[in-house]
Amino acid sequence: MALSREQIVDAAWGILHSYGLGDLSMRRLAKELGVQPGALYWHVANKQELLGVLAQRMVAPLSELTFDDAVPPLERAAHLTGEFRSLILAVRDGADVVSVAHSISPEELNPAPELATLVTGSGVSRETAMATALTLIRFTLGSVTTQQTREAMGLDTSSSEAEFTAGVELVLHSR
Repeated sequence: MALSREQIVDAAWGILHSYGLGDLSMRRLAKELGVQPGALYWHVANKQELLGVLAQRMVAPLSELTFDDAVPPLERAAHLTGEFRSLILAVRDGADVVSVAHSISPEELNPAPELATLVTGSGVSRETAMATALTLIRFTLGSVTTQQTREAMGLDTSSSEAEFTAGVELVLHSR
């Protein structure tokens, strides 16, 4: 049976979920698939590309969200940001993975385009809307990184969601 990109991504997804990003190496992935590491590079150029694909998989459910048009755009943006947070929190080291993809193409990775559209709907320029969207994404990644780190250390994270919500509101209403 020939190796496929989908098999590689599925195996990488499994390693990420089971062991975390620290254990997701191209060598380990190749071993998991029973192939030589070089065989992976026919399907993914490098680990950064693989992490980008994993990040896209992680946030893919965002494209299925629907919103009631009667809900104000900034409220929809806050909800979308919260859903983004939930998706990356659900994956071990999720913020680290998404941070790599975000660094490579910040304006293209979900939810940046949709957030920018929603913020534009509140009456600001596209440039300001994209800056706001990127700020929300970066704030979310930092918030999730902190929460996942605190969880790994066995520290209290009970205030994380309230702090996150307050930060999102601050960003959305201080433009």
